[in-house]
Amino acid sequence: MKPKLKAISRFQPEPRETILEIRNLRKVFNINNAFVTVLDEIDFSVKGGEMICIFGRSGCGKSTLLNILGGFIAPSSGAILLNGKGVSKPGPDRCVVFQEDTLFPWLTVKENIAFGLKGRTTEKKASEEEIERFLSLVGLSEFRDYLPREISGGMKQRVALARVLILKPKVLLMDEPFASLDAQTREEMQNLLLSLWEKLSHTVLFVTHDVNEAITLADRILVMGKDPGRIRDDISVDLLRPRKREASEFLLFSRELYARLRD
Repeated sequence: MKPKLKAISRFQPEPRETILEIRNLRKVFNINNAFVTVLDEIDFSVKGGEMICIFGRSGCGKSTLLNILGGFIAPSSGAILLNGKGVSKPGPDRCVVFQEDTLFPWLTVKENIAFGLKGRTTEKKASEEEIERFLSLVGLSEFRDYLPREISGGMKQRVALARVLILKPKVLLMDEPFASLDAQTREEMQNLLLSLWEKLSHTVLFVTHDVNEAITLADRILVMGKDPGRIRDDISVDLLRPRKREASEFLLFSRELYARLRD
C-alpha cells in the first residue's frame, strides 16, 4: 500500500513521545430499541507533533470517534488516555474545530479569538500581544474589527482556528473543517493549517473523507471501515512536504488509497 519513499521534510515537526492512547474503544447506540455498534476495537496511539488524518466513507463513525476524543460522547467501553490520564469530559487540552465555524455572531474577529482567554490569569498586556500574534498568524490583522457576517467562509474558519490554537491545546481535533469551502479556499486553508503546524508544532487529528486532503496533510492516515467502524489500516505518508498533487508519487498514493477504500 505505501509507496517506496522515505523523505525527511523541513515542514514536519519531529514527533515526540506518545501523548494520546486509544485502547479498545467501543461505542453502541440504542436506536429505535435496537443496539447498533458504531465503533468497535478502536486502538491507536498518537505522538506529540503528529498530524493524523482519520479517513473513510460517510457513516463509518469518524465524527463519533472525534466526539468521544473531545469528551462530548462517552464510549461504551475502552479507554482514552491523554498523557497517561483518562479522558471523560471536554477540556481545554483538546480543542475542536467543526465544519461550521461556530463563531459568536455578535463578537468581532478579535473578540472571538480572545474569547477563550477570558478568566485566565494572564496579564492584560500579554493577552493583547498573544491575540495580535494569532491575528497575524491567520492573516486577519486587517479584519480584527469585522463581525462574522462581514467576512467570507474561509476567513471564518481562520478565526475558528486562531480561537482554539491561542489556548495551546495538547491535541487539536478537526471534524471536516474545510468541507463546505470552495476548492481554492479549501486548498488555502490546508496550506494555512500546515504553516501553523510548522510554527506551533501542535498535535492534530483531522477527520476527512477526501483522499487528496488526507494525503496533503497527514503524517499518518487511519483508514476506517464501517458496520461497525473499525480502523482497517494505519498508513504512514512518507512523501516530501510541501506535497504537489500533480507529482507522480502523490498520484500513485492517491490511486492506492482509493483502491484501499473500495476493498
